[in-house]
Amino acid sequence: MNTTLYVDDFTLHSIGASISIDNRVELNIAKPTTLYQQRGRDKGISMITDGFLANLSQDKRILHHFEQTDINIFRQRVIEHWCVISGSECVYEGASMYDAHIGFHISQADFDAVVGHLIEALKQQHIPLATRNALLAKLAPMYQQIIDH
Repeated sequence: MNTTLYVDDFTLHSIGASISIDNRVELNIAKPTTLYQQRGRDKGISMITDGFLANLSQDKRILHHFEQTDINIFRQRVIEHWCVISGSECVYEGASMYDAHIGFHISQADFDAVVGHLIEALKQQHIPLATRNALLAKLAPMYQQIIDH
């Protein structure tokens, strides 16, 4: 069965389509290029953050690190931070990673647990492995700024 679809030039342009000389519609859909786009932009990053925080809240090994934390502010800073390192034009208004973690005495085990919860949150949102690995590669250099101080 053939179906005829009538659209105007504006509709074609708005969905990234064009008509070729032989009247075939060609779609030119660009793949997301930045981690920010690959992670679903603001909505995606917020959903990942919410999953991450839910995972953290269930982990008795590290929960004590968050007892004095205003979770709403922490959530906002996490979103801002991940947004910036993912290639968006967001603005991070929090402290440096070093300053934000002074006095917490975060151990290697604590750090690994938090990273595990991030990975799980990314999986819960069906973020592809390559995108997860690219994000972790951006976060990895911050390890020395977070551990044992």
